[in-house]
Amino acid sequence: MAIVKMQKVCVIGLDREKEEFISRLMDFGVVELTDQTAKLSDEIWAENVTADESRDKTARLEEKISRANLALEVIEKYGDLKQPLFATRRRVSAQSMKRLMADAQETFAGQVEDILNLNDRLNALNERKNKLEQDEASLTAWQDYDLPLELTGTQKTLVQIGVFPMGTDTDALAGALAGGGGKGGPQVKNAHTDKDLYYAAILMLAEQAADVQTILKQYGFSQVTFKDMEGTAGENLIRIHGETDVLRAEYAQAAKEATEKAACKADIEAYADMLTIAADKEKIKTKLLKTKRTFFLEGWMPERCMKKAAELLDAHECYYAFRKPEAEEEVPVLLENKSFFRPTEAITEMYSLPSYWGFDPTSIYALFYIVFFGMMFSDAGYGLLMAIGCFVILKKFDLEGTTWKMIKLFFYCGISTFVWGALFGGWFGDVVTVFSSTFLGKAAELKPLWFNPLDDPMKLLILSLILGVLHLFIGMGIQAYMEIKDGRWMDAICGEGVWYLTILGLAALLGGSTQGIDALATAGKWMSIIGAAGVLIAGARGKKGIGMLTGAIANLYNITSWLSDILSYARLLALGLATSVIAQVVNTMGSLFGGGIAGLVLFVLIFAVGHAINFAINMLGAFIHSARLQYVEFFGKFYVDGGEPFDPFRRKTKYIRFENEE
Repeated sequence: MAIVKMQKVCVIGLDREKEEFISRLMDFGVVELTDQTAKLSDEIWAENVTADESRDKTARLEEKISRANLALEVIEKYGDLKQPLFATRRRVSAQSMKRLMADAQETFAGQVEDILNLNDRLNALNERKNKLEQDEASLTAWQDYDLPLELTGTQKTLVQIGVFPMGTDTDALAGALAGGGGKGGPQVKNAHTDKDLYYAAILMLAEQAADVQTILKQYGFSQVTFKDMEGTAGENLIRIHGETDVLRAEYAQAAKEATEKAACKADIEAYADMLTIAADKEKIKTKLLKTKRTFFLEGWMPERCMKKAAELLDAHECYYAFRKPEAEEEVPVLLENKSFFRPTEAITEMYSLPSYWGFDPTSIYALFYIVFFGMMFSDAGYGLLMAIGCFVILKKFDLEGTTWKMIKLFFYCGISTFVWGALFGGWFGDVVTVFSSTFLGKAAELKPLWFNPLDDPMKLLILSLILGVLHLFIGMGIQAYMEIKDGRWMDAICGEGVWYLTILGLAALLGGSTQGIDALATAGKWMSIIGAAGVLIAGARGKKGIGMLTGAIANLYNITSWLSDILSYARLLALGLATSVIAQVVNTMGSLFGGGIAGLVLFVLIFAVGHAINFAINMLGAFIHSARLQYVEFFGKFYVDGGEPFDPFRRKTKYIRFENEE
């Protein structure tokens, strides 16, 4: 079983040693501290202890972290830095990092402030430049208007500038103004016309204003104003062009300075991570309880670490105790599988971690997952590319966590795909045959090492169903094991035992009948009869009256569910054929243009694009459907989920990775 055994540790220590103890506990990195503040709802606890608050210091540290991360964003924005395919953390030693922080922490903090000040300067310049560009856009249409923009009239006259919708009948407008405006009729001066608007200045006597406004409104007039501008539009445009040139130069200089700050990136990353470590030390205190002179904590740790934990605790003046988890207690889950099976933990984690009291099937279904993936993808060329690509990534990048698991899993799946592809004769479909016949004038063929599913799909279907039955039987076996382990022998016999007998009997009956093996068929018949009787009895078990009959019939009816589960494995055939058929279609399309240089170029182009699409689609299909067979068919027989991941108190960094970390 790959679920690591846990122990609960309880510690009462002296307050004067708390800071050092928390630091050493973080370095130890194997204890998940549980929140103790819920105990304060108990009167006895509340009378004797209080919560250990550390929120003010935490808030100050988080503010510094936020500013450091913002500085890194500025560097990423303006720095000429290449982003790697996979983000990895730099390896450093804990001692060198502590020395660096002790000597240069103020320097790093100063670098952060310099970068943020530079960013504020860049933002201000950018805002000013945008404002000037907006002003320029609004003034361009008025550049031929020769009156000052601030002029709105004299003691007896008024001036309004604005726009009319394009299509406005200017003659009618002029007539309306001349007819209704009284003596000295208002005048409309055209300033500019574009495809959407008619720009104009309206000159009128002050006493005509009310009548003129009524007329202008009828013609859709919208007044335009230029606040804080003096002089003509042309004069303002000249000023704006000059200011824009100056701002652009200032912005370019500031952006250059920001680019040069990329040299500080590694230092600020280390600074941000060390601040995060300090903040985590303060945050963890909120999970503790304290008295005037002592503190109290509880947590979970792997059982194998008890000896080292005891050595750590003995180095401090404290009382501590270990105990095993109590029945059905919520215990965090840590999976620990051998190196070959570790990558498949990513598939388990995608579904849900098993309950601490359940069973981790990772090492059991890992081979099935890899085999199923290969059968569905089933092209040796695709598998080779996939395996080589993943191998290069694993060697080039220092991956960790889920990313490492997924890439390593795809490496294994690539090998499986290569093997099944070679067995089935798929090398980028039938590219060897198509290419040789089209461009070499003589057909060549890479024959399958076993058989071609396109020629004999029934053989692959039978293989798929056999693997499916084996897969399901193992799942049932795990459930039986868990029942027997808990002392529920009859549950195992009446549950999994009778179904084993029934399914195997039906398989023997079918195989014996189709192959003419009478003895096997007879044995299968009696096994299935006895098994079916057992299924009926198991369904009636524990029930009374009519419930015995309905329970027995309902349990026997589950045979349809079994058949459905087994037939689900036909997807191994379906996806395997899909990969091969699409690959062959791509090759055929590429060969339609015949031989010669032009035909070769088009063949290569269609080959590259078509197979890339086929690779992506069917790799995704193989990944999803392989997982589905585990989640629905396999896990459905025994899996108890709901486990919470083990999250120990340790150095959690984003940019640096300490050398002693796994």
